[in-house]
Amino acid sequence: MLPKTSNKPKIVEEGIEKNLTKIKPIRKNNKRKIYTTILVVLLILVGYGGAYYFYNKYEQLKQNPNLGVQAETDLLVKEVGKLMALPTDETPTIATVLDKDKLKDQAFFKNAENGDKILAYTKAMKAILYRPSENKLIEVGPLTTDQTAADQTKSNFSVAIYNGTSTVGLSNDVESKIKPYINLNVIAKKNAVKNDYQDTLVIDVTGANQGVVAELAKNIGGVVSTLPAGEAKPNSDILIIAGNKFKK
Repeated sequence: MLPKTSNKPKIVEEGIEKNLTKIKPIRKNNKRKIYTTILVVLLILVGYGGAYYFYNKYEQLKQNPNLGVQAETDLLVKEVGKLMALPTDETPTIATVLDKDKLKDQAFFKNAENGDKILAYTKAMKAILYRPSENKLIEVGPLTTDQTAADQTKSNFSVAIYNGTSTVGLSNDVESKIKPYINLNVIAKKNAVKNDYQDTLVIDVTGANQGVVAELAKNIGGVVSTLPAGEAKPNSDILIIAGNKFKK
């Protein structure tokens, strides 16, 4: 009589007999754990990639503060270019209106508001007044031979910059950030008496430029202040004391 055989499938591998039925299938909850693990790993990788991207951008801006100015120029050209044809063989000089009252005697700025941007094309001899808040062209006019871009964005306010931190070169970063703004001319840079300022202070030295100081403080992330005790009064219209919270 033949011996009974099991109906369970078997496999012989290198002399070892194994029942295939003993191999347990992967349970659903185990699958969930695997999928969850994969998802977490992917999220970590995505998060790392994003963190690296922003860190890389930060390092680029730190090494070259003018990148921020270039980015603003590129954006303005792109937006204004949707509203009118622009010269394609040159990059415009960009300026910002800080005090419209100081410019009201010039016809080009008759309808200007604080915060408006000026795009001045020197080769094409064309000036454009643009309002980003409304995405609107305010004025377009020629740059005459006796009124170049430099004249149209003439500096009317002298500015001194004090470094109120222990960060070397911060005054230069502040100067780079205010370069696009109209009517400002940096005449002095030095270290402040104290080096532990947190906020960036914007000070109306003469007491006659409150509107400009308020607008400037808003644009550079500073706060309006009076001259701190112990700090020397500069021979300028406006004083900026850079603090640790200053961002390029």
